[in-house]
Amino acid sequence: MKNYFKGETVMEVQKKATNEIGVLSDIKILDRKLAIYAEQALECDRVIKDARAHKELCMEKLKESMGNHTIARVKNFNLSWGSISYKAQPEKIIPAKEAYIIRKKTIGIKKL
Repeated sequence: MKNYFKGETVMEVQKKATNEIGVLSDIKILDRKLAIYAEQALECDRVIKDARAHKELCMEKLKESMGNHTIARVKNFNLSWGSISYKAQPEKIIPAKEAYIIRKKTIGIKKL
């Protein structure tokens, strides 16, 4: 037999490809009733995105109105726009880390 991939025969390459396809087809089909949760999660993401954009707009208006002042009052709200001071730090050499895998905290959802 002729070698095609770094000393591997055609049969070895085909066997590897078959094993990889087996891994890709390991998809669990969930109950249709659970689809509502995926839809609601996507809707929540949209609402959160809109709310963040609206909050950013509101904050910009308040910052613009405050100018250089640190504290302001509007109606029954006290506003404070402070600063954070960082001290100088010496140069650091970060040691190498071992490779590892952890599970993500969120589930990626895409509507089909």
